[in-house]
Amino acid sequence: MTQYLSDKLRVLSLVSIILVLYIHSGFHADEIEGMVVNDRVQEFVSGMIGRCAVPLFYVISGYLFFLKVPEGMKSIYGKMRKRVGTLVVPYIIGCLFFVGFGVLMAVLPGVSKYMNGSMMPLFSNPVGEILRSIFYDAGNGSPCAFQLWFLRDLILIVATSPLWYLLLKHLRWILVVTCLGLTYLHIQFIPFFALFWFLFGGQLVQVKNKYGGGKSYCIYNCSISLFVSSSTVYARHD
Repeated sequence: MTQYLSDKLRVLSLVSIILVLYIHSGFHADEIEGMVVNDRVQEFVSGMIGRCAVPLFYVISGYLFFLKVPEGMKSIYGKMRKRVGTLVVPYIIGCLFFVGFGVLMAVLPGVSKYMNGSMMPLFSNPVGEILRSIFYDAGNGSPCAFQLWFLRDLILIVATSPLWYLLLKHLRWILVVTCLGLTYLHIQFIPFFALFWFLFGGQLVQVKNKYGGGKSYCIYNCSISLFVSSSTVYARHD
């Protein structure tokens, strides 16, 4: 990977991080009643343009994961091992910290009354249900640390990446387009939305290897417009 592309990915990641922060720092409409301009700007930036942040993260992750796999499946297994330290460990720490902080706030005198909810009822469930809620699904489609749902889906994709590597190697755009269609389905345990963008990033690597950097960069730049436009449509129908 050239220094130019590395810098470009860093900038895109930084922009995505800022958009994610902006999305989660907005006010509800009833909280800014009368501030029409503020409401419209917030809706445009966080509710529409901001929707491209997560897809961009998945595309970058897929591109970097499938980039430089000279030994085929052996290289894929090597990248999976590395992702344990960069994805799984931070995810576990983040989930445990969120729950631990919630428990601490619930037991501190004079603090619990300011909390919207309590973590304590969680621990009345069986151990298996507690672990499932903390690390996978707390009943609302996200783990207790709901902000980390995208990381959970990325871990699931990386865990099954040998399958996606083989399919992408032989089917290429057919697989990507198929996954795009599957994003309209809602099947438990299969994050089609994340998988589509991840495979899209992986396919850009194949485009780069076949045609050189120029064409892949062109497709990548055009995809940013796709992210923005699709996020706008999604926001209008959400």
